[in-house]
Amino acid sequence: MPERVIKYGGVKFRNLVPPVKINRFVNKLPQNKRDSLFEVASELSDAGLIEILNEREHSTIDQDLIDDLSNKF
Repeated sequence: MPERVIKYGGVKFRNLVPPVKINRFVNKLPQNKRDSLFEVASELSDAGLIEILNEREHSTIDQDLIDDLSNKF
């Protein structure tokens, strides 16, 4: 399976299973677990379907962009 890295909120993660398995898992989640990408990623990680690649805490803020964002205002 080719390596793909997706980034959200400064957290990078990698699929450990094919996308079709991830889609099936997400489709079976209750609606309240699918309200945000953060929640979905947490569920996928807990189920062992993705691997979180960095040591940062989950956040909706992209830590890599904080300096850029704060310098514009």
